[in-house]
Amino acid sequence: MIVNTQNTTRPVGQFLWQLARSFFNALGEIVQKIDELPLEAKQGVKEGVVHLLSRTGQSRATLELLTGEDEELSRILSACGWWVLQRDINGPVKRALLRLGREGKTAEIDRYLCAMFTENGAARLREKIDTWSKLSYFADREQIVLDALEAHIGGKWTLAIPALLPLVDGLTRRFRKDYLRRSKNSQKVISAKKFADYYRRKQPNLFGKSFARFVREHMFATFDFHSGSSPSTINRHAILHGEIFDYATEANSLRVFLLLDTISQFVQVVERRRKTSGNRNKQTQSTNAAS
Repeated sequence: MIVNTQNTTRPVGQFLWQLARSFFNALGEIVQKIDELPLEAKQGVKEGVVHLLSRTGQSRATLELLTGEDEELSRILSACGWWVLQRDINGPVKRALLRLGREGKTAEIDRYLCAMFTENGAARLREKIDTWSKLSYFADREQIVLDALEAHIGGKWTLAIPALLPLVDGLTRRFRKDYLRRSKNSQKVISAKKFADYYRRKQPNLFGKSFARFVREHMFATFDFHSGSSPSTINRHAILHGEIFDYATEANSLRVFLLLDTISQFVQVVERRRKTSGNRNKQTQSTNAAS
């Protein structure tokens, strides 16, 4: 009896090929999904890897392979008056911003980010604003936010920006009162700067440093009323004191929305941690009392 080995070998080979192809397709899908995750979801793992490698004596060049592009992204965004938007920048967005920054197309970075938040009827921006309602601070200020959003979408940035800027002061002042130590001279304290310093200490370096830089060098930078020269077109003091008139751009309006969102999300994290800590303390006290 003659066995046709060619016919038996071919199905086995085809099976192995299909198995290998399925494995690599699945691996590719996993890699793509990870790439599409926002920076916030990946930064903790990356910093853990960097810390582990640094302890094992890896060279500086090796560590820079993991952190170099992140630092470059931070520099590019800071130079354009932005900060690292950890919940909105994923792999594809990061590569696009790096490309624009390397090509010196700073104006294109503004347009790129604005387009992200205007597509689908400003769905991404609306979704962010919906989460603000979790903070009691916004309960009585909801209409201000909604009116500002309508003005922003309608291109009336002269209205949206000055309507929202006082909320930055109010929200950070509330946070300072509830969570930060009292200052010796509270009359001279700028709550947003105190908040930015706290945020920088508590957040990963990539996020905290760029956010604090934006607050200090742009939004709340010192404004010289004698010279009338503003450090930035999105300077809070120059705008609300009526010293500049060229602030009304889509990018600046978006900056204020995203600044409020960054603050809001961080405050919610702090409140959840405080609540969790309080519940744990109550459970510990109950256990000690029972024993």
